[in-house]
Amino acid sequence: MRFVVRLRSETEADIPIDYRRRFISLLKYIFGNQEFERKETRPYTFAVYFGKVKIEEEFIKGVSFINFRFSTGNPIVASLFYNGILKLKKENYNHSIGTGKFKVEKLDLERQTELTGKFKTLSPVIVERIGYKNRKNPEERYVVPGDDTFGESLIENTVRRYQALTGTYPRCSKFSLNPVWYKVEFIKHYGGYLKGFMGEFELDTDSRDMIEFVYKYGLGMRTGQGFGFLSALK
Repeated sequence: MRFVVRLRSETEADIPIDYRRRFISLLKYIFGNQEFERKETRPYTFAVYFGKVKIEEEFIKGVSFINFRFSTGNPIVASLFYNGILKLKKENYNHSIGTGKFKVEKLDLERQTELTGKFKTLSPVIVERIGYKNRKNPEERYVVPGDDTFGESLIENTVRRYQALTGTYPRCSKFSLNPVWYKVEFIKHYGGYLKGFMGEFELDTDSRDMIEFVYKYGLGMRTGQGFGFLSALK
């Protein structure tokens, strides 16, 4: 299930580009810290949109509203999220993000689009290189389309998350990403940097389950930290 939460601040806010931690904090508040910490692999993904804004000196300037998109294939998680957001709205809860205090304005359920295997990213996709050794060097740790080990690393990352969340091994004999266009990004996250990519692409696979999995749970790693959220294209 997919949701769009509109968050609104009474005054325009300046938000650091290292902002995902504040939405992870919001999810901890929604799910409860104890429940949140139980699983290492999060059964969801999210993406945020700040509207047409400017970035100056590592701050996103003049943010008055935020569209917070949340996606999961787990009905229990979906129910907890839905009820948690409604609770925040009823309580008129203020969540600090940058210099702003944001409240829940509305909650909408998104209809699932027909899945053709064609996608665009709404948040950067992070793929960990197989066998990386340097955890702090984003060039060493992460790969993007065009890198030598991207294909096998993407398969390994996806299968690892599929097994962690479903408890089964996917029935799939091929799984590859064919980019239409993409751009490489270095994203500030918890004080360090991640290397990822944004773009449009088509997944070449014989597994419908894998297509639905990445649509519902996100593609790549760190999806529970706001990465890998996909929008389906016709």
